[in-house]
Amino acid sequence: MDLSSSLKKEKDALSNFFGKEINIFQPEISEKDFKKFSQLGFDLHFLPKTDFSQDKDFPGWKEKPSKNFYQLIKEEKLPYKSIQLFDQWIFIEKRKKPKKNFWWISKDDIWIKILKKIRIDFRKYCQKIDSQQYENDFILPILKELGFSSRFSLTWHEIDEIIRPKVAKLLGINQEKIRLPRFIEWNFLGNLFYQEWAKTETWEWFSDRLLTGECLTGGSNSLGICGWDPPHFWSTILGFRFLIEI
Repeated sequence: MDLSSSLKKEKDALSNFFGKEINIFQPEISEKDFKKFSQLGFDLHFLPKTDFSQDKDFPGWKEKPSKNFYQLIKEEKLPYKSIQLFDQWIFIEKRKKPKKNFWWISKDDIWIKILKKIRIDFRKYCQKIDSQQYENDFILPILKELGFSSRFSLTWHEIDEIIRPKVAKLLGINQEKIRLPRFIEWNFLGNLFYQEWAKTETWEWFSDRLLTGECLTGGSNSLGICGWDPPHFWSTILGFRFLIEI
């Protein structure tokens, strides 16, 4: 699909989602870069200025965020902008989220802590697990270079501070332009195009952070489920995908 066809498809999909015509503007992206990112598994999308408050209802919004997400905002643990989109073009990795093909092991498991006390770091073993791979994963060489065999068992900090800059360099973009998606962006795009993101038990990190420091997670068999963990947390079923701002 070329850029022109993609823009038409986007406008039609957005109009169907909101039940009214949605105007979009031309993205500042060349046909060459559009093809480059597309070949690497990214899709181009427009995020129209919208307030996804709990009382809103749109024809295409079939699976809304869970109540605890809105409770965090009500309690002012998340900023109100966490439910908003801002008239922005982005690329997001469309690749499928893997099925859960390994035990659920996390940093907080008691036996992991016991092993660590006797200087056995079981996480290193978890980092070598390669049975849960994202579809056509273009960053796998980067992960392997850093000692990881998949996108799982990484902390939010490691993704943001180590993986993200290397992926930005690979893509030839400023690292400030690449990040994890916000939960509401992920929920919106999942409802609009990627219902398959909700078909597996694995989870994904998001860029949203609570005022207390925890980072949002979600995606396990749902487009609406929402959890949160400290940025130094890791799990064998918690992965991630990247979003590029234009």
